[in-house]
Amino acid sequence: MNPYIRLPHVPIVRGRQEIILSRCHGKKVLHLGCVDTGLLEERFIHQELMHQKLALVADGLWGVDINTAGIAFLQSKGFNNLIAGDICDVHTFDPLRGIAFDVILVSEVLEHLENPGLFLEAVSILMTPETELIITVPNAFRIDTWLQLFRGIEYIHPDHNYWFSYHTLVTLIQKKGYKVGEFYVYSLQPYGLFPTSLRKSFKRDQANTVIAPSAMSQRSVALGNRLYKYLLSCPKRILVTLLYKLTPFWGDGLIAIVHRDA
Repeated sequence: MNPYIRLPHVPIVRGRQEIILSRCHGKKVLHLGCVDTGLLEERFIHQELMHQKLALVADGLWGVDINTAGIAFLQSKGFNNLIAGDICDVHTFDPLRGIAFDVILVSEVLEHLENPGLFLEAVSILMTPETELIITVPNAFRIDTWLQLFRGIEYIHPDHNYWFSYHTLVTLIQKKGYKVGEFYVYSLQPYGLFPTSLRKSFKRDQANTVIAPSAMSQRSVALGNRLYKYLLSCPKRILVTLLYKLTPFWGDGLIAIVHRDA
């Protein structure tokens, strides 16, 4: 038995929301774990909640979460098609029977479950061969986890039960009768030696040659603050950029887009 698993070449993307929303655009979507427990109201106020964003792009949206108070909150805000329940029992919920979902999304949830294999068995019953199951999980080998170990700290959400790597996630998925169609690593880290936002700021200042002195002063202060923050970020930015050139699997999380095996 070979314990040295060669990692594939996969794309790295900035964050996970853009790719999720693009896959859900115009689709019938079942969002499992739709309540962001602990941050629900704050994210809702700032329109940063994933379920809010899905509602803007999906052709039909359903949600399931074990957090009954969170489900009630979303219902009070006008969201429909919501079920309070354990997603490991998702195949038993009558309102979901007979719906041909295009996409089933389980984002940053698998690591919270006591038995993710049981969940994968249950959700497959709701899938057709055309349904995409989108799974995202934090990456066991993300850079911040390793950096915190130097301080004697395990940097992890207190409610997590598992860490997933490329191999452990893919192996679990395949053991439960799925095939992986696409795989991505997502990054929440600043990388690249010169950020796009800073380049744009310099170009704007060069283009706007005639500016009132007060406005120029404010703009200079703002640009100076951004430059100062950039310089502070440089050591980590350089480290992240170099590590990503070795392999994207230093990234913050993993995205698997899978189908039920025929």
